Amino acid sequence: MAPLRGPVLIVEDDPDIRESLQHFLESHDYPVRAASHGREALEHLGRTPRPSLMVLDMSLPVMDGHRLLTTRKGDDTLRSIPVVILSASMAGMSPRDRALYAAGYGVAAFLGKPADPQKVLEAVERHGLRAEDTTAGVPV
Repeated sequence: MAPLRGPVLIVEDDPDIRESLQHFLESHDYPVRAASHGREALEHLGRTPRPSLMVLDMSLPVMDGHRLLTTRKGDDTLRSIPVVILSASMAGMSPRDRALYAAGYGVAAFLGKPADPQKVLEAVERHGLRAEDTTAGVPV
C-alpha cells in the first residue's frame, strides 16, 4: 500500500477519544495531527503537508463540524481532502439524508460513536489520499 500524502487530521473535542484514535492510527504507521475544535482544524488544514484525510466529530466547541465542512466546501484547496464523519449526532439520519449530506459536503463515510477503531482504520485506508493521487495537497 502506498504511503499517505499527508497526515490524518482527527478533529474531536473529547480528549480520551482523540488521544485513543491518535495512538491507534500511529500504531498502524499513520502520521496524525489532532484538533479539539473546528477553528483549530482549519489551522491544521492550512499547513503543509495538507492532511490526507480528516476524521471529524460534528459536535465541537468554537466551530462545529457543519461550519467546518461549509468552510472547506468553499475553499478549492481544501475541498478535495476526504472527510470521515465520526459522530453520534449523525446516527439518526436516514440513509437518504446521509447520502445527500455526503454529496453536498464531500463526505466519504459516516461512522457512529462509540467508535470501533478497526472501522476507523478501514475508512482511513479506503478514503485517505495516497501518494499517487494528484487531486489534492502538496506533493511529498
